[in-house]
Amino acid sequence: MKTIKIFLASSEEMDYDRMAFGNLVRRLDNMYEKRGIRIKLFEWEDYDSAYNDKRKQDEYNDYVRQSDIFLALFHKKAGEFTVEEFNIASEEFKEKASPKVYTYCKDLKTGEEETPELKDFKKQLFDEMGHFWCRYDNRESLQFQFVMQLQLVESNQMTDMKVEDGNVTINGLPIASMGKLKFASRNEEFIKMNEELASLPPKIEKARLRLEKFPDDEDLQDDLQTKLNRYNQLKKDFNEYQQILFDTAKRIAQLQGERITERMRRAMDAFNDGKVREANIILDEAEADARRNLEDYKQSKEITDLKRQAVINSIEELLLKTSTIMADASIPIEERIESTENLYAQADEMSKVAEYDKNKFAQILLDYGDFLKKYARYSQAEDIYKRLIVLSEEIYGEIHSDTAIAYNNVGCLYDDMGKYTDALKYHFRAQEIREEVLGKADLQTATSYNNIGLIYNQMVDYPKAMEYFRKALDIYERILGAENDYTSTAYNNIGCLLEDMGEYSKALEYHLKALVVDEKILGINHPETAKLYNNIGIVYHDMGDYQKALDYYNKAINVDKEALGINHPETAKVYNNIGCLYDDIGEYQKGLDNHLLALKIREKVLGKDHPHTAQSYHNIGVPYDLMGDHQKALHYYLKALEIQERTLGKEHLETAKTNYCIGGIYDSQGDYHKALEHYKKALDIQEKVLGKDHPDVLKSYNLIGTIYREIEDYHNALIYRQKEIDYHLRNSGNNSIKTAIAYNNVGAQYRDLTLYEKAIEYISKAYEIAVKIEDTTAKASYLNRLGRVYALMGNLEMARNKFKEAIDLLPEDHPEAVDSQNRLKEIQTKLH
Repeated sequence: MKTIKIFLASSEEMDYDRMAFGNLVRRLDNMYEKRGIRIKLFEWEDYDSAYNDKRKQDEYNDYVRQSDIFLALFHKKAGEFTVEEFNIASEEFKEKASPKVYTYCKDLKTGEEETPELKDFKKQLFDEMGHFWCRYDNRESLQFQFVMQLQLVESNQMTDMKVEDGNVTINGLPIASMGKLKFASRNEEFIKMNEELASLPPKIEKARLRLEKFPDDEDLQDDLQTKLNRYNQLKKDFNEYQQILFDTAKRIAQLQGERITERMRRAMDAFNDGKVREANIILDEAEADARRNLEDYKQSKEITDLKRQAVINSIEELLLKTSTIMADASIPIEERIESTENLYAQADEMSKVAEYDKNKFAQILLDYGDFLKKYARYSQAEDIYKRLIVLSEEIYGEIHSDTAIAYNNVGCLYDDMGKYTDALKYHFRAQEIREEVLGKADLQTATSYNNIGLIYNQMVDYPKAMEYFRKALDIYERILGAENDYTSTAYNNIGCLLEDMGEYSKALEYHLKALVVDEKILGINHPETAKLYNNIGIVYHDMGDYQKALDYYNKAINVDKEALGINHPETAKVYNNIGCLYDDIGEYQKGLDNHLLALKIREKVLGKDHPHTAQSYHNIGVPYDLMGDHQKALHYYLKALEIQERTLGKEHLETAKTNYCIGGIYDSQGDYHKALEHYKKALDIQEKVLGKDHPDVLKSYNLIGTIYREIEDYHNALIYRQKEIDYHLRNSGNNSIKTAIAYNNVGAQYRDLTLYEKAIEYISKAYEIAVKIEDTTAKASYLNRLGRVYALMGNLEMARNKFKEAIDLLPEDHPEAVDSQNRLKEIQTKLH
């Protein structure tokens, strides 16, 4: 059990803040104890020296030296002992790099003044040490700053701090509202977006009431949808902007307690006051200075400490600007991305030239790679992440949790790029390191298990995916409990996987577990909860319980229409599923109506040239196909195929699915050459994407083989029948009835080619399997087939023997026995 020791120094004026801080530490300690971490707080109030024993203070100073984090709280004054403790902690850090020293100064209210001692102390902090204190103006701001810095001390375990729906949490524990943090609450863009977001719900409700009075009024429908679309898009944009502000605050937290430049201090103050544009203007000078400092460094014959420090200062100023420029919403997003990429590249170059601190350089590469990945600069991100692996192994060694993170990042990048085999290689390495360093019951190890499960799922290796998903879930349940979004996601992942595997009852169990969590955390009227309703509907649909499926689809669609509006992709998705349900129960017109509604929404929202729109075209073709209107079905299938080939590519599974259906239409019309063309296109995609051992590939072999037999191209038919045998030998072995059937089919093909000896060979193999597995019906069937071939060869004695053996195995009224009896009579007539 690891213990993080925190020493909190403060004067009596900070009594309320100190107590609130203590309560927070105790809650964090309780949370992280399950993860093998204890957080212990030593508190000392700096009362007037007359009330304190000097020797007792010496003991407190020893606690300071033993701590991992030293925190000093100031407001209007600086007490003698608090300053003494700060100085001891700072000296200890210089010698041993521990404890981490952080200073918190509470903002003055109107009429309040700092004592001369505090002014002198703050001046000493910055002028002599370059130490920048954390400013706060309320309890939530203090909590936010501390938890940020706690994560920096124990970054391997405490990675759960995030901002969601305007609240900063750590593993679900509320830390602060963004509206209570000055860098957000005074930011112009934050204020503007927050005010508009608050103004929209009443307008939406008013529009909804008008529409209830006149439900067929298309202008009112459009007005409501426009307001809902604006609300949902703004909510998404607002969450993204809060994340950018959060990331900038995180960057500043990394700098607090470090030596910084005057320019950085001014920029950080500006950002913390909500003036992000002013922060950028301050840092504009940094880029030009950085270029000069680098050129001067390169050309110098003698590198002095002063010149090297100038380059280091420039690196840190550039890195600060990578955050502040992304937070400046007055600059177009593409311009912000380009500028930030250039800043990272410049900092990267300077770090290499100046031999920057390796630990800090590793952080630059991590942030640089994350930025490039987020904005889909995949090839550049790949280079940066791989350099990070090399540097991490150099700094920490090959077996270290930070090295595991570097491998994990490359794995996630390759996953995004669709390079699943490469992704597995890097995720396996991250897993191996984490298991050795952190153990098999750690949350980071669970992350590796989950990532590997997701890739196996993409590769359609369901047993492997299940193995890793379950490993991840076991850890989440043990450490985080059932009511947690990580656990809920794990339940849903397993549910979807079981559904793909056809284990519907088990899939339903896991989806319902996820639903319990989401309904409690998010509520029953949240779009994410609606997705689970839809998933549960799909499982009931697959189970054939169509009424329950429809009930859950309707739950999903009611939430989506209310929260997202009718003209939304999620709403269209549910209409699409309802259409498929009606197709499956034979109510083709209802199916068609829902597919047409989904198409109307998708064309309006996504446009005609979108994969989801193509899916609707495909699905409209299905009921027409089932109703026998093959021309209309073909029309919609071909429209779907055109879009899919253009947007998804000619080697996508959705493209394969549509080719397969088009092949079916031509097959039913007797146009076998066109049927073969499309079936083969589907098969090529299936083999490349799914591999030769997927059931869909077997179906294609069978269909293509059957068509070749129909057109009496027995040579090609035989090729595909042999592929079926190879498939079953790989997947079922040589003692399976499926393999026996495949052997028999090849035997039949050789019979049609009049290659009777080969026919006997393959049907005999089928018979041998039936004998091994003691399948009496199969044995009788294959004896019957052997009898037929011997009869065609003119070997009537062997034919009679085989038919007699077949008859003896089954009741006389069994269809196979009846057929053998009739054929035996014909043979006996010929023999006599």
